[in-house]
Amino acid sequence: MTEQLVIEDLHTGTEGTRSILAGVSLSVNPGEFVALVGGSGCGKTMTAMSILQLLPQHVRVQSGSIRLGSHELTTADEGVLNSVRGGGIGMLYQQPKRMFNPRKSIASHLKEPLRRHCGLQGKAADAKVLELLAEVGFDEPHLGAEAKAHQLSGGMAQRAMTALALAGAPDILLADEPTSALDKMLEVQVLELLDRERRERGLGILYITHNIRTVAQFADKVLVMEAGTIVESGPAQEVLNYPRSPYTKRLLEAASLAPEGNRSRQGQPVQEHGVPDHGVQEQSAQKRREVLSLDRVSKDFTAKKRANKRGNRPALIDISLGLGQGEILGVLGQSGSGKSTLARSIIGLEKIDSGSISLDLKNPGLHNPDLRDAGRAGQHSPVQLVFQEPHDSFDPRMRLQTSMEAPLLRRKDLTKDERSALILQAIEEVGLDPQLLDRLPGQCSGGQLQRLTIARALLLEPSILICDEATSALDALTQRMVLNLLLRLHRDKGLSLVLISHDMDVIRYMSDRVAVLFKGRLVEVAETVEFFTRPQHEHSQALVSAALPVCELLSRTVRPSPLAKFFPAEVI
Repeated sequence: MTEQLVIEDLHTGTEGTRSILAGVSLSVNPGEFVALVGGSGCGKTMTAMSILQLLPQHVRVQSGSIRLGSHELTTADEGVLNSVRGGGIGMLYQQPKRMFNPRKSIASHLKEPLRRHCGLQGKAADAKVLELLAEVGFDEPHLGAEAKAHQLSGGMAQRAMTALALAGAPDILLADEPTSALDKMLEVQVLELLDRERRERGLGILYITHNIRTVAQFADKVLVMEAGTIVESGPAQEVLNYPRSPYTKRLLEAASLAPEGNRSRQGQPVQEHGVPDHGVQEQSAQKRREVLSLDRVSKDFTAKKRANKRGNRPALIDISLGLGQGEILGVLGQSGSGKSTLARSIIGLEKIDSGSISLDLKNPGLHNPDLRDAGRAGQHSPVQLVFQEPHDSFDPRMRLQTSMEAPLLRRKDLTKDERSALILQAIEEVGLDPQLLDRLPGQCSGGQLQRLTIARALLLEPSILICDEATSALDALTQRMVLNLLLRLHRDKGLSLVLISHDMDVIRYMSDRVAVLFKGRLVEVAETVEFFTRPQHEHSQALVSAALPVCELLSRTVRPSPLAKFFPAEVI
């Protein structure tokens, strides 16, 4: 019999300060999907950490009650808590790679809760590991079991974390932004897996998210959090169709990046499409002076990872693509398709095996053909990359003020006060409180750190900005603010953007053209309007089909999946 989770009047905070959580009350019944929605830093993750009693140093539950069945967790001893963590309550974290021991295989991680909570060892545990990995979508579970977290893509690591959260057969699953790093197709796959577990095993799910689409499609009940307080709650259809709180209304409005907001230039001739074996050779529909050009770029990691044992394929295969002056190029593709490898190759962090990547030196901002050295001695850096995982972008031992100041130290023309002024201006542009600069990275939320990475990338006034899932960790309000900031910089400074994202609305809202990667190949390039109205490649069609409008999700009672061609039937 699964247990009910009940939280009553929870206050969590530090000594001598106001509460981080101020009177939070909620319940998750067996088989219920409850969504906790709110902006970055509002207290969603702190709620989950309070439930598990895994709070940061100097933070504690000040008052209130947290009950799992008959267990009062706020006063439970470590023995009870250790049986609850992973057993009674599973946790699915937002940044999966940071949660795995980099020296241990995925199988080693999964065997621990199987032994502790299910009593499985030896061959029985080995078999269950493979079963769990297959259940969450590993095509070759034995390869996933042997791998370590750093050898997996972001999406594969999130699936491995899902398997780990389910390994102890929990009654309640706390899912903290578990699909923010996933493309839309994998997001649907993971959510339908969780929904199936909910229905078949009576698993209660507390789903922490800023993704209003997810809420619309899967949640039974929605709670909206602002500044540590629940400001609205009720059945999902009621909250989303008839919101009462002004904050809920703003969230819903911000989530609607409507097609009419699309920036694509209307009325341009549409390029011809083709999918030859070596991939699409991109040709722009309109003649633009290219500031960045890739010619038959290939990258193969298999030699380093023992392809005969690991079964890896090349990451990039004959990619030819150009970026025009002042253009915003959207790059789509499922997890593991090569998007991040493409970004790292452009910036010079990965050495390509063949082909060429060149800059247009007529552009004064792009003054060095070697991207690894470009701007290193100058005042400006022509190409900057905003990484997907913000926690990996900062030294955890260094205060954020020092990390933000580091790229400006190369500018000998600036005084310390001038550097500080530029940093404050960048912080304000991305909507953050300057007091955050006194913190360590571990004291900030994922959304706050992501905005800091964008601010830092802009400090050296790049001519080309590559954003690798730069808004995936942001709530709808912050996402729209950051996207509009990028659009303003694009308009005012002629900034060229390569926007890598799995969020179809972001791509549609921002991009002039769309490029689609599939298994390391460039399979389609099209003007944005043309792509979303008439996608040519079957993978592009599946991506567009998976990105349903919010209004359609709200009205649906049946949830057919468009993914059968790309994923095994048992995990759809």
